[in-house]
Amino acid sequence: MKANSKGHIDKVVALSETLEYLTEDKDLFILFIDLCDSTEIKQYCIDKDIPDSVWITRLQTVLARTAKLIIRYGGTIIKTIGDEIMATFPLETSAEKIIYCCLEVFNLFNELRSYNKGKFKIKLKASVDFGTCYNGCITEFKIFDPIGTCVDRCARISKKATENSIVFSSDFFEILKQDNSKFISNLEEGDELMKGLGMVKYYKLYSS
Repeated sequence: MKANSKGHIDKVVALSETLEYLTEDKDLFILFIDLCDSTEIKQYCIDKDIPDSVWITRLQTVLARTAKLIIRYGGTIIKTIGDEIMATFPLETSAEKIIYCCLEVFNLFNELRSYNKGKFKIKLKASVDFGTCYNGCITEFKIFDPIGTCVDRCARISKKATENSIVFSSDFFEILKQDNSKFISNLEEGDELMKGLGMVKYYKLYSS
């Protein structure tokens, strides 16, 4: 076999493997947990001449403890995005279980003296969605990094969440409804035309 023929075959094989990798899809639950008021805290530190290490330690505490809890509930940590954690849960996960995970995260820092009162009190919010995702991983690490409509939607509706609240899509709501979840009552509803997504209906659950 000529060297150039072998090289061509190797390229075809590599291309087919890449295409197979890129078209991999999964039905997943998407979760974003976000630390509230991070920007304000950073500005406060600047104004009061407080070292960066103070807000960085606070953020690291949030990310590490939140990630540990999500994993305990069966989730997979995909990445951190600034002051936010992105995680996934497999299809077989109970939707209610994800809600309970969020609620426990909200109370995770109540016993930490440095972060349970005053300016540095830790306050969190969450958004959840469900849908078909595609593998957007572009590194050599073999992690399924989801991309797709439900990921975009989850990120966008997260802006509707406030302290100690969970915002979720109509797709996630329908799963809760099918499971006769107690969480489908006393919800705040909303909808908004979102660029690239169309009209998006969402639900907001407040932690009691």
